[in-house]
Amino acid sequence: MKNKILYMFILTLLAVSCTKDLEVENNTDPSIENIYGDPEAVYGVTSSMFFNWYMRAQTHSWSPAMAMMTMADQGTSSWMNSGMFDLSSEPRAELDNSQSYQYQYIFEHYYKELYNVLNTSNDVLTVIEGGMEIGDLDANGIGEDTKMVEAMSYFAQGVSLGYLGLNYDQAYIITNTTADPASETPKNYSEVIDAAIVSLQKAADIATANNFIIPDDWINGKDYSNNEFAQIAYSYMARLLAYSPRNASQNNSTNWSQVIQYVDKGISSDLEIYLDNVNWKNWVYHYTYERKNWVMVDARIINLLDNNYPERITNSTDPGVATSADARLASDFTKESVCNFKPERGYYHFSYYLYTRLDYTFSNPADFPEIYVNELELLKAEAYVHLGQLSQAITILNNSSRSSRGGLPALSSSATQEEVLDAIFYERDLEFFVAGFGIGFYDMRRRDMLQKGSLLHFPIPSKELNVVGIPIYTFGGEANADGIGTSNGGWF
Repeated sequence: MKNKILYMFILTLLAVSCTKDLEVENNTDPSIENIYGDPEAVYGVTSSMFFNWYMRAQTHSWSPAMAMMTMADQGTSSWMNSGMFDLSSEPRAELDNSQSYQYQYIFEHYYKELYNVLNTSNDVLTVIEGGMEIGDLDANGIGEDTKMVEAMSYFAQGVSLGYLGLNYDQAYIITNTTADPASETPKNYSEVIDAAIVSLQKAADIATANNFIIPDDWINGKDYSNNEFAQIAYSYMARLLAYSPRNASQNNSTNWSQVIQYVDKGISSDLEIYLDNVNWKNWVYHYTYERKNWVMVDARIINLLDNNYPERITNSTDPGVATSADARLASDFTKESVCNFKPERGYYHFSYYLYTRLDYTFSNPADFPEIYVNELELLKAEAYVHLGQLSQAITILNNSSRSSRGGLPALSSSATQEEVLDAIFYERDLEFFVAGFGIGFYDMRRRDMLQKGSLLHFPIPSKELNVVGIPIYTFGGEANADGIGTSNGGWF
């Protein structure tokens, strides 16, 4: 096994076995050699990879997700939890990247957990490369589950690297092929994204070339054929490529033809995770939109639905009930008569609308969206706009949530490029509040619409920088607005 480097490569093991029982000696400190020398144990570790990525990173409240909602002016809150108030206060302040910062955990814990998943995937791939076969052996000595385990491991490797690339300015690219992890240096986020897509492509290729069924407790609630699993991998490839730009200039330079290719190979039905509230639950949603008056819908969103509604609240006066031709104002949002936020923290945080689209709560288990097909279709429409093919974009848009959920009239075939893009992002602003990590933030970032001084990505946490001897650095604050690490744009 390759040497583990730094604190973020500590092995994460979930003491849960999935379809096949993980039977190992009851040892409070099992060695890595014991775990990775047993095919059944390797199967059990792999069965938990998506769970660990989804539960310990993507939907954990000790992640940047809640602060990214409020920085994007999609949700709004005056409460301090998970950096929501700190990072969305105006004017935007510089991020305190010190170990004494109260909310440092939101980007330190997330960073560590992504590397924990990455490390586990690398270990599994290493033993498979070493010749381990997993599952019942056929006449040729080939394990029936080996390729499934390999595909899932490359997938976990890809999404872990991918979300490091989406959310940090740089990260270590450590894979099963890294010769000497201890000698690695951080790479720019664009290189990290490229490496992530390579890993996801490997997952898709293995899945396409083999026959297997991902058990329904690996990605909870549904089993997936090898071809369906390949579609999931391609869907994340589309996300990573489209959401990685840090500004509008980079967004214009995205390989939009490649985005279309990924979307065309992506999912054909929504990817949802069944949250049973026993092992699987969504802490981010629980501490934001599920809890009444914890996170409200930013007035910017309600103003999109009703242009007469103020885009920012500036005093204690309730603007009243919004009206809209869009059916989603009634189906997805609920008007409150009061806002219990603290006025001394700024009326600009105030809102009188809740997000109430989803059935899921901590007392009501339900499927929870991770990727809507509509998300990918709208990316495809956007790609066609950038490629100068407006008619294709308009056709997709008119067959999207615009009509099916909003009940809005078709966009004219003579619409301009600006009008089509506005209509696409109108849909995206309304549709993807919690379906996937950080989409509202990524969309505002790549349009130069994050408020001036908002950080465009997080730095490597100071705890890690101190270990490796890199000077501490940070982003954010209007004085640092360069459009590269800190936003120099805005939306009002």
